Amino acid sequence: MNIEDLFIKKISTDENFDYKNLYNDSRGAVHKDEYKSLIRQAIEKRVITVDTFIVAENVQEELYTISEIKGFEYNLINCLKNYHNEADSRVAPLIYLLKKLDPSLTLNDTEGKLQIISDLFEAELCPRIDGKNAEPRIFFPKEKVAITSTNDDIENLGDILAVKDVKVYALGTDDRSNVIYAYKVSRDDSFFNVAEGYKENLRSNLFDNIRK
Repeated sequence: MNIEDLFIKKISTDENFDYKNLYNDSRGAVHKDEYKSLIRQAIEKRVITVDTFIVAENVQEELYTISEIKGFEYNLINCLKNYHNEADSRVAPLIYLLKKLDPSLTLNDTEGKLQIISDLFEAELCPRIDGKNAEPRIFFPKEKVAITSTNDDIENLGDILAVKDVKVYALGTDDRSNVIYAYKVSRDDSFFNVAEGYKENLRSNLFDNIRK
């Protein structure tokens, strides 16, 4: 499975690309400013590069229909939410992508854990792919593809980007929810060592401050 085969086209990414397109800057996070600095500098130094794709156009009505799902399927919306009161419309593009991959997919709820059942792909919903804090909305383990939302906070995005050998795409829409965009965030090998040390120092300092 090559997820990019689903996309309509690749479009030009502005040289002055605003990294804030990759996440929701109004969301709070413990180390928000530090993570913003890390990602901003990595983009400026071309250690991180971003490719922009259009996933779908003229999908406002379809996304609205997904947002209005009721019954058992509504569990998928709730499962993909990053926080309890996140708007259903923020999750709709993720479900659109899953159904584009396999229109015949079904859901299974085993021991309170919702699972995607598909003959075409394997997907995990909101797993912690580093065993700690990196939690994409969707993860395809065989392809090692992580799908985040542009409504994620900066810290979660930073944690996901720090996971080596994983392709990362941030999914979002325009203001009218009529076009779905995917931002492919590629990292140079040098980014991973820097990011891991950066994160450990932040958490070490936080722990020291709590102890004091």
